[in-house]
Amino acid sequence: MKTFTYLLLLVALLGMKGTHSTNHNWTAPQLATLQSLSRANLPPATDASNRFAQHPPALALGRELFFDRRLSRNRNIACATCHQPDKAFSDGKPVAIALATGTRNTPSLLGVAHQDWFFWDGRKDSLWSQALEPLENPAEHGLTRTEVVRLLLTDTHYRQQYQALLKNIPTLDALQQLPTAASPQGNLAQLQAWKQLPQAQREQIDAVFAATGKFLAAYVSSLSPAPNKLDTLAQQPAALTPNESAGAKLFIGKAQCILCHSGALLSNQTFQNIGTGILGKDSGRAAVLDTLRTDRFNCQGKHSDAPPESCTELQFLTRSRHAVTGAFKVPSLRNVAKTAPYFHNGRFATLEQVVDYYTQAAQPNAQDDNDLPLIQLSDTEAQQLLAFLKVL
Repeated sequence: MKTFTYLLLLVALLGMKGTHSTNHNWTAPQLATLQSLSRANLPPATDASNRFAQHPPALALGRELFFDRRLSRNRNIACATCHQPDKAFSDGKPVAIALATGTRNTPSLLGVAHQDWFFWDGRKDSLWSQALEPLENPAEHGLTRTEVVRLLLTDTHYRQQYQALLKNIPTLDALQQLPTAASPQGNLAQLQAWKQLPQAQREQIDAVFAATGKFLAAYVSSLSPAPNKLDTLAQQPAALTPNESAGAKLFIGKAQCILCHSGALLSNQTFQNIGTGILGKDSGRAAVLDTLRTDRFNCQGKHSDAPPESCTELQFLTRSRHAVTGAFKVPSLRNVAKTAPYFHNGRFATLEQVVDYYTQAAQPNAQDDNDLPLIQLSDTEAQQLLAFLKVL
């Protein structure tokens, strides 16, 4: 399927002399490429590793958990603190701020269920596994695994829902006997407390914790990007203004945006070095290759609902750190005008700055070592490209 997509893009990029349509002088290959970006081409959002992904009661529970501020050390941080519905489920800040200030920009969650990897460095291979990490991150929610499970299962409202969805949850007496704070991801004292628990008890806590991520993922999977003018082109080929149309041609042609921002998500879901990593401080994808394979909540782990042999993305994960040093996930461009600031570290406040960066980063005198091709746009072309980006 990916091979076919790449062939389609190649035909569009090379076939500029094809038959012209009557819509702003589009060629047939150009129009076909543009229509390949339509929301209608999104495949169903399925996740074999999450049996609750399409489960309405789990979705309803996940929605409650997503907005519950009690799921944090200070009882004032929820998932929705950084993923705000009125900001396309982002937060409008350069980097996330919860219990502490983070180092990465908060991505939008709209359409995220269609992605293969999660976080800017792709250190998680499922949406439910991704949802778990902030709960134990001291800079985000700041809880430990036992605190999360105890909080949820001693709440009468939540306990009833967990009992309806899971076969085996800890008794109330067992919850009261848990250490105050214990986690395999915590500080030394929390790690020691976790290791002192019997193996069977640790596995039971892990199962409830994993299910919590799956419930959150069931809700987040329901967050779809709204249609835009690009999605109406199949029925209304003249929907774009002449300026937007010129920008679209640049997007799929001269500006080469489509080489990475392809498909209905406007992302090829790869990892690219565009010169934004910091050597020795943030090497991006290269830093997580080993932890991905050993993550107890990955696709091949005990708590995944997928057959291990079906986890092909994990099986064929590159082992070459050099190949992905400084590389970060290619983000979706849907709702891009609503999700500033931009890049993994929120370094640019406007789309104008982003376009300027791409036309300068690959210049011969650029200091950053990156994978960007040389892109040269006139001021008029830059404005046309911006007009099209805002359509998205």
